[in-house]
Amino acid sequence: MSLFRLSLVISLLLLLSSCGYIYGDDGLIKSQKYDYLQARQTKPLKLPADLTHKSKADYTVVPNIGAKGEKAIYGRALIQEAPIQLLAVLDNTRVDRKSDVPTVFVSDRLDFIWQTAKFFLAERSIKAAVIDEHEKVIISGWMPIEEGGIWLGLDGSEEPDLIRAKYKISVTSGDIKGEHRLSVERTASQVRLDDDEQWQDKRITWQESADMMNLILSYYDTRIRVQQAKRQLKVMAGFKVELGQDSEGNAALITAAKENLVWQKIPKVIRELGMKVIDRDRRQKTFFLEYEQQEPGFFADLFDDEVSSLPIETGAYQLVVSEVGEQRVLTLKDGEGIALPTDIVVKLFPDLSRLFGDRR
Repeated sequence: MSLFRLSLVISLLLLLSSCGYIYGDDGLIKSQKYDYLQARQTKPLKLPADLTHKSKADYTVVPNIGAKGEKAIYGRALIQEAPIQLLAVLDNTRVDRKSDVPTVFVSDRLDFIWQTAKFFLAERSIKAAVIDEHEKVIISGWMPIEEGGIWLGLDGSEEPDLIRAKYKISVTSGDIKGEHRLSVERTASQVRLDDDEQWQDKRITWQESADMMNLILSYYDTRIRVQQAKRQLKVMAGFKVELGQDSEGNAALITAAKENLVWQKIPKVIRELGMKVIDRDRRQKTFFLEYEQQEPGFFADLFDDEVSSLPIETGAYQLVVSEVGEQRVLTLKDGEGIALPTDIVVKLFPDLSRLFGDRR
């Protein structure tokens, strides 16, 4: 009985191990995966002599393949890969759909985009064969690639194993002022079966270039977040404002802080001051405000509560940011765009100075 069981187990193992001889291109049961390559158009159907048909149109005609179709890849050379989308999801990025290589428009400073590309390669020890500062073009040296993705775990000492590639990163002017075109392309790709064999050129796909573009966009997103966090710390730290005059001689607040910092701090100050920001126009550098005086409550006299109010009437106001030399100037105006009198600005100054300088 034991001998029978042993024979049965051995037979099953042999059967399982011989599946390659049963299924596949050379097995007993042929694979039909590529049978479509052998498809041929059959002869036109012929009706028997004793049958007639009113219409003689041939509805089985196969149209000719176009020039583009004749050059298309098919059969075993066809690589079926999941579609890849470029991760241009930030408010200041959009995809250039007319480009043949992965390309994204970025609304940002040219030097920041260019530095992002260089820092990306440097932090991952990817050696650059060419860095053209004038044309804003980087061509990488050979870098190791893992099958199915980009291998970025480099320390600069390891040589490519079985797959290697080169990339070209370029930054050029965009179609809109302040916008730049970031392109990433895998320019060369080679493979070999073993370390001691010769490198063979490999077909480059759009997806392979898109993979690298998405990694750079992710790194750009990280740099943007770090930059925003630093700016937010400056906003929270506050800055000094002084009484002065704008270019028209109106009473105003003057500060040496940068415009972006002032612009981000104003909504916080206005809210703490007891006013509301209704709208803002960055092109006109103007905040549109609204103020409503608080009425004393029912128990105000009983508990001797004081309602803090500003020395201005209920209504609409504006806060305009301008420049005088190297300094930023903040001018408070009424709803009609007329600057507030000097005595009103002087009364508001202590609260405004404290709020702009607060660490909040």
